[in-house]
Amino acid sequence: MDLLWLGYDDLSVRYGDVAAVLLYHASLDARIMSAYGRVPANVRAVVVTDDGLFLPSSWPAEQLRQRWSHWRSAQA
Repeated sequence: MDLLWLGYDDLSVRYGDVAAVLLYHASLDARIMSAYGRVPANVRAVVVTDDGLFLPSSWPAEQLRQRWSHWRSAQA
């Protein structure tokens, strides 16, 4: 599977498109709004894509980083 589900309905991103995983901070709300249209409840992390989109996730940043790392290892 090459999609990372971000914890919200129909919101996922291809692992290969992930550029970074950030801890959520309210200062990122404007970028999340621009990419997703709203800031959903329970945002814990933000996934930044190669295209510069900032997508919210209800998963902890560390868990997302571990999944991303596991996927990258499998690709090598």
